Amino acid sequence: MPFNYKRIIKGTYLPPGDKSISHRILILTGQIVGKSKIKNLLQSEDVINTLKAMRLLGVKIIKKTNSFEVFGIPPGGLIQPRKMIDFGNSGTGIRLISGLISTNNIEVKLIGDSSLSKRPMKRVTEHLSKIGANIELRKKIFPPIKIKGTGNAVPLTFEIIIPSAQIKSAIMLSALNTNGIVKIKEFKTTRDHTENMLKSMGYNIKVKENSIHRFIEMKNDKDLKTINYKVPGDPSSAAFLISAACLKPGSKLIVKNMLFNKTRVGYIKTLKSMGGNIKVVRRRKIHGELIADLVVEQKINLKSITLEPNDIPLQIDEIPILSIVASFADGLTIFRGLKELTVKESNRLLLIHENLKKIGVKSIIKNYDLYIYGNHDLKKGAGIIKHNDDHRILMSFFIANMICKKNNIIKDKTCVKTSYPSFFKHISQFSN
Repeated sequence: MPFNYKRIIKGTYLPPGDKSISHRILILTGQIVGKSKIKNLLQSEDVINTLKAMRLLGVKIIKKTNSFEVFGIPPGGLIQPRKMIDFGNSGTGIRLISGLISTNNIEVKLIGDSSLSKRPMKRVTEHLSKIGANIELRKKIFPPIKIKGTGNAVPLTFEIIIPSAQIKSAIMLSALNTNGIVKIKEFKTTRDHTENMLKSMGYNIKVKENSIHRFIEMKNDKDLKTINYKVPGDPSSAAFLISAACLKPGSKLIVKNMLFNKTRVGYIKTLKSMGGNIKVVRRRKIHGELIADLVVEQKINLKSITLEPNDIPLQIDEIPILSIVASFADGLTIFRGLKELTVKESNRLLLIHENLKKIGVKSIIKNYDLYIYGNHDLKKGAGIIKHNDDHRILMSFFIANMICKKNNIIKDKTCVKTSYPSFFKHISQFSN
């Protein structure tokens, strides 16, 4: 069934397991002595690369029919891997496991594909060098990362200026084998899955927040306890179908078992502000994470919005799909402060702008601000989409077929496997 401007979105949808949580639960259960069980793990290429990395570092992971069993080793007990560890396209995997390795007495080389090899790592490794790890980067910024960990890490107080959950989590993972108290001060709240997992595993971690800062304090005087963990649905993956449902009046999508952590659903608030009819039902808390079901029943066309720089960190991954939504919303939409988009899997800011032009949408970039001139008219489409193997750009401009007279041309769709292998299957299942 062709996916084009005649389609609306209908059905009951279970999003795939959350990617951020899948990475973290594999790493943390790998630091628990005993057997933990993980259900609904996202089996995308990125997550499988993290799983393979943990195996190379000495963790036993067994795949069962509906779950994974993890037999962990204690903090500080990682074994010397017999070869380099390849993370493929996974920025989360390479950055978080750098943190873990940094306080273990082993020497490892971490590599990735051509896209990952262009992404900045110094923002993470500069913190890890301070605790005593010896780290080398290509051109002092990029992978490969050569790490010689220290078994005698210095407990420090860290101030994280760049809002990044990966920097924070790398430091927290290094703290698992650091004697003394490790303190972290964040200047902007970022996703807090690592903190929530550590709390639910009985670790000695304190988190405090005020309107300006977030403070984390960790002390490794309590062992992590084994856990049975069901990974909730990924809101960043669900964003594609939820946004598609909001695009077209007449759509009705019921979303089940989705992670509703406040650091991950900024885009829901944005869609609602634009006129998206989204109801959040059945909120519940499991392992410190808020889970919810959603009902999207779109009746009207959307209108434009302005997002300020403070709004961006909590929906950074959803800007590509929101740019498609903005194209079909009435009026000028402005996304301010998108510098962080230039260091993702690709320069997403530039790719959004270039591809919008190809499908017939006017947009302007001014000092990392993106202006999109939207209306409810069907766009000309038939653009040859340049995605540079960036899964979120590809999926966003595939959804754009819903608002284009002619379908866009996307060559080589394999990169969706990094985060959402079942994307095309789900689109055909829920488009009517």
